[in-house]
Amino acid sequence: MILLVILLALLTLIGLAMPIAFALTLVSICVLAFSGVDMLILAQRLYRGTESFPLLAVPLFILAGQIMNHSGISTRLIDLARSLVGAIRGGLAAVNILTSMFFAGMSGTSMSDTAAVGGVMIPQMVKRGYSSPFTAAVTASSSTIGIIIPPSVPMVLLSAYMGLSTGALFAAGLIAGVLTAAGLILMAWWISVKRQYPIEASFSLGELGRTFLSALPALMMPVVILGGILGGIFTPTEASAVAVAYGIVAGMLLYRSLSVRALYRALVESAVLTGAVMFVTAAAHTLGYTFTYQSLGQLVLGPIAALDMGPIGFLLILSLVLIVAGTFLDGIAMMFIVVPLFLPSVQLLGIDPLQFAMVVILCWGIGQQTPPVGAALFITSVISRVDVIRITYANLPFIAVMLLVLMAVIVWPEGIVMSVPRWLGL
Repeated sequence: MILLVILLALLTLIGLAMPIAFALTLVSICVLAFSGVDMLILAQRLYRGTESFPLLAVPLFILAGQIMNHSGISTRLIDLARSLVGAIRGGLAAVNILTSMFFAGMSGTSMSDTAAVGGVMIPQMVKRGYSSPFTAAVTASSSTIGIIIPPSVPMVLLSAYMGLSTGALFAAGLIAGVLTAAGLILMAWWISVKRQYPIEASFSLGELGRTFLSALPALMMPVVILGGILGGIFTPTEASAVAVAYGIVAGMLLYRSLSVRALYRALVESAVLTGAVMFVTAAAHTLGYTFTYQSLGQLVLGPIAALDMGPIGFLLILSLVLIVAGTFLDGIAMMFIVVPLFLPSVQLLGIDPLQFAMVVILCWGIGQQTPPVGAALFITSVISRVDVIRITYANLPFIAVMLLVLMAVIVWPEGIVMSVPRWLGL
């Protein structure tokens, strides 16, 4: 009954448009006060929710993504992607997806990816005859790659919360991210063939070389970040600081496209976004403590143990819960509300924490594509001026691709999730 009351209260407050951080904190205050807990503990838990060295990477990765966004780097990445896949049917759709994959190695969030790539690609695709809903769906779905391919802000948050190695989780997302991008490109090509969307240009090795050299400074950013982390040169937190420094150098000195005014805007936007993310993280940590204090995890663990289901059955049920929750909860709130309830069952069933974390991240990405609270969906709707319902309908084939990748992660974790971390000794 306590669990049901907490969840209903959260859904009601969020449904009434209360900010998620306030909703999480208010429910925690009410439950803990009713249980006779000293409110000083609440203040301590709020502070401890952000007292984590790995979480220092969050504001810096957000800033690095904003710097790249304001530097106009996306234009050079688009040119490179066009020279690679522009020769196939529906080439601009593939360019959109491939550019999102490139940008994912810099931004760490789907929102930056959607804004940077969508702002340039959507008008070009519509001008070339692509339908507006299809164009918006390609943009929204491909932005999900931003949280799957490292560096990923959600991965930093989840690894800090679960006590995982951030580098290992980054490595675990590489194959899943590439599979997602490849599946989306294949689906976009199939739809483009059916609708006879145009071919952009014949493949040219010279053009590929020219665009590659132009985009090379930008492409080196994820190489520096991941190479440094996976090679043991610096920690993920240190890597985030290196990413910021590299972004400023690339934008101001190499490309000369980042002005002081643009850098100031990037700093302001990053500060606002960081404040929102860290407040939600602190509030969610307090809610997790509330779940633990009330032994609510055991309430979920009991029925699961009684069902005697295996790891695959458990992860399928978890995915269903996360996807349904993701339709009306922000990704961070969804993660911190659901994960504490299911984490004891993960340990009981012997599921590798990296596999569990990747399932959560993929469900987070799918949730961004589904109304009524799909962040990527609404940003794309604003840019494309297409209503959310039409985008969602056009997006169904791409959501199906993400579900297939999710199933692959659940059924074959050794090959998709665990292989790269083990190969790197993480």
